[in-house]
Amino acid sequence: MKRIDIIFNQALEEDVLAALQAIPEAQFYTLIPNVKGRGWSDPKMGDAVWPEFNELLFIYCEHDAAIDRIKAAITALQKKYTQEGLAIFITG
Repeated sequence: MKRIDIIFNQALEEDVLAALQAIPEAQFYTLIPNVKGRGWSDPKMGDAVWPEFNELLFIYCEHDAAIDRIKAAITALQKKYTQEGLAIFITG
């Protein structure tokens, strides 16, 4: 069983969920809104200086083929949204 963490700018929520819609294993997830953080893009702190937030979506999956499909879907979005924060981490 592996855990897939997808961290993204809140503005990308619809796009992320749409990209994962065709992957049955990705329909069972937890979405945590209003996540603060700093990565490779601008910080997301929800304050006057950095007003946006991130969101964290995580999925547990045991099928390598599904994990590859999820990774490919997020990689395609990363190519589309090069200026927005969007990262995927797979552990386990």
